Formats: sequence, structure tokens, C-alpha cells
Amino acid sequence: MTFDPAASVASDDGEPISPGFDSARAPLRCATSLDPADWSGLRAQGHRMLDDMIDHLEGLSGQPAWRPVPADALAVAREAVPVAPTDLASVHASFMDAILPYAGGNLHPGFMGWVQGAGTPVGMLAEMLSGGLNANLGGRNHMPILIERQIRDWVREIFAFPATADGLFLTGTSQANFVALLVARTRICGAAVRQVGVTKAPRLVAYASNEVHGCVPRALEMAGLGSDALTRVATDAAGRIDMGSLRAHIRADRAAGLTPFLLVGSAGTVNSGAIDDLDALADLAGEEDLHFHIDGALGALGMMSPEIAPLLHGIERADSLAFDFHKWGHVPYDAGFLLVREGIWLKETFASPAGY
Repeated sequence: MTFDPAASVASDDGEPISPGFDSARAPLRCATSLDPADWSGLRAQGHRMLDDMIDHLEGLSGQPAWRPVPADALAVAREAVPVAPTDLASVHASFMDAILPYAGGNLHPGFMGWVQGAGTPVGMLAEMLSGGLNANLGGRNHMPILIERQIRDWVREIFAFPATADGLFLTGTSQANFVALLVARTRICGAAVRQVGVTKAPRLVAYASNEVHGCVPRALEMAGLGSDALTRVATDAAGRIDMGSLRAHIRADRAAGLTPFLLVGSAGTVNSGAIDDLDALADLAGEEDLHFHIDGALGALGMMSPEIAPLLHGIERADSLAFDFHKWGHVPYDAGFLLVREGIWLKETFASPAGY
């Protein structure tokens, strides 16, 4: 299998684009094992890679937080599909030269660009152990599943949720907020919404402050409700959702024949770090029979800080809570989590028995 440079065409920026490859011309090799042919060579190369990464992390403070990507490094990102095995040492060298120096900068101690976790050297080593284990948590009887459940139990304890609570690891709070929305939709519409869809559902309305993260209106889009189903409520001088305005919106929507079903509180807005009055929101959700969800991407793990935890009072009353381990927890990306007060809600929303 080869590429014909003469057959390449130019992209909008004048760079050549590969015409694709012909699988019929690919060299066929039948390997008897995926193990390396030389374990000792792999071990030595692995030690070099590990040492290089530890050296990099140790010396970050003496490097620029960010640097632009030069043309020779950009060329690496435009190489054609490799058609033959590539030596691991060569891939490592390319990584060191063209990728590692030109990362986003969030590992640097001077990085202040956004709310991105930095990770830790220990987290890097944990990723190595996890990658070597390569666990599939889709079922069966093995220790990794029990460890995942243990972390769920720890999360339940940290946030003082009841023993009936259950949770899921997800890519991040954006995905967790979407899953929580589906749970809330199923609670209000019943399990039949999974078969008949939202076309036969009442006109559902959700509420959040005008500081809410952009993933929440996108979640409503993806759920088929449309972003117009989200009412963005004004905030007070501290950036918290205004309770008087929220109550007025709910009353007006009910009078108009709409069905309020979801209330999203913020445990740390991305723009300012504002924390809504979670206790007041929990009270209102109970009065109005709303699913009370908290977006805690930025601040929920403040529960582990004696100074910040009092500001989060009421978080334990949420019907669902989404947060990221990869922000304040500084574990490697991606590591989001959704905690739901009643585990049965997840089963009603997603369970799909199959013979296999």
C-alpha cells in the first residue's frame, strides 16, 4: 500500500491532502501475538519514555507556559497514514520534538487561561497502571468494577447522598448534565418517553441562571426539547440566580400551559465562581415538583475544603449532581461524574436488557 504524491490535491491553505489509501494494496501480515518481539528492548524504551516525562514535569516551571507551533511541528500533524510498522523509539522522538513542547499549557504552574486541571505526576503514573490493566467495565466479575463502585460510594459519602444513590463516570460535566436532563425528562414523562419520544410529551420547561454553562442549552437541544425550553433567569449582584425572578417565571409558565420540570443550580459558575443558594433552590424544587440538578463542574469538590464546604450547603439535597474530577481533583482528563439520588432513575432511563 502506497500513496502517490502526484495524485495529491491542495487544501484551502495550499497544503497537500492525501487522496486516501487503497486497502486492497495494503501489505498483509499475520501475527501470532500482540506481544513485543523483544521484551527487554521494550522495557528499556519504556524507561526512557517515563524518564523523559518525569523530567518534563519536573522542569515545567522553567519553561514557557505556552509557545506557538512551528512549521516543522505542524508538518507532523499532516503526515499521511503510515502503511508499515513504525519503530516505537521513532514515535517517541517525534512526540518529544513536535508535540510535547507545544501543548496547551494547563500543566504549567503559571497557567491561568481557564478552569482546566493540571493533572499530577502521580496521576500520570496511575494512567500507566490503568492502561496496562485495560479493564472493560461493561460487566462480568472482576476487581475493577468493584473499585469503580467503591469510588461511587466515596462520592456518595462526600456529598452526603442517601444509600439509594448511584452514579456514573462520564467524560465530563457537559455529558453528565445531559444524562441528568434525560433522567429528569423520564421522571416527568414516564418511561414511555423512551418509545414514543418527546412529540407526545407536555411542553417541558427548564430553569437556570443566565450564568449557566453553555452545555445546558445544548443538552436540551440534544434531548429534542430545543434550547428555547430553557428559561435563563436573572442573577443578583453576587452572580447567583435571583429567587424572586425564578418564582415569577415558573408561575408565568404554568399559567401559559407549560410544564416546568427541571431546575439547574450552579455550584460555581464558570464566569465568576458564583454559587447559587442551593438550599433555597432545593426548597423551591420541592414546592414545585421539579427535578433539582446541580452543575458542580467548577466548585462541587469544594466540599472537601472546610473553608468552602459551608458555601455549598444544600448540595446534599440535589436530585442529581454533576462534577469533574479533572478540575479541582487534578486527575488526568477525562473524568466527570454524575451522582443521582435514586439509582432506580438511571435504570428507568437507560436500562436495555439484551441476551448477550
